[in-house]
Parts: sequence; structure tokens; C-alpha cells
Amino acid sequence: MAPGRLNLDLFVPPILFNSLKMKNQHSIEESHAEHITSYREHFGTWVGLILLTLMTVFISVFGADLRTITVATALLIASVKALVVAYYFMHLKYDPRIYRVLITIVMSLFTVFLIMVILDYLTR
Repeated sequence: MAPGRLNLDLFVPPILFNSLKMKNQHSIEESHAEHITSYREHFGTWVGLILLTLMTVFISVFGADLRTITVATALLIASVKALVVAYYFMHLKYDPRIYRVLITIVMSLFTVFLIMVILDYLTR
């Protein structure tokens, strides 16, 4: 409990301590491995995000007559942009597959709720 003083708390045999230290160090090295991406990949991601942003602006400026479809399309494009950012810049593509499955489930639920809101809006 006292910082800097050994053997004042729980006794851990040196053999067990060294094996735990090696396990933790090995798992940290595996989970934080470097992921080198090329400039081409970053440039392609940037171009994709710019094109999606231009699509959003184009729909909001020239699609003003179709209010519901315009909002739904803008939300769809924003969702795609969020997925691109999560996949490339948050390194989701290097993470375990379970994270991609969870993101897919969340986006599917978002789509279902968006469709329900649009249907509710259209029937009023």
C-alpha cells in the first residue's frame, strides 16, 4: 500500500510474478502492433469522403422539393461517412472481427429506426 516500499501488501512469488509480467507484456505487444497504411489508401479515403460531402451538399441544394427523401438520403450519406471514418481512421479494419459485427448490428438498427420514422412521417 505504501508506494516505493516492497513486501508491504500481498506476497506474490517471483516465479508467478515473472510469468504474469510476460503474459501481460506479450498481449500488449500483440494488441498495439503498428499498422502501416499507404498514402494511396489515405488519399482514396479522403477523396471518398470529399465525394460523399459533395453529394450531401448537392442533395441539400438541389433536392429541396423532396423533403423526406432529402433528409433520408443525407442521413444515409452521413452514415456511410461515419463508417468510412471508423474503418480507416479508427483502425476498425485491424481490430477483431467482433467489432465489425457490432458496428453492422448498430447500423442495421439505425436503418430500421430511420425507416420507421420515415413511415411515421409519411402517414401523418
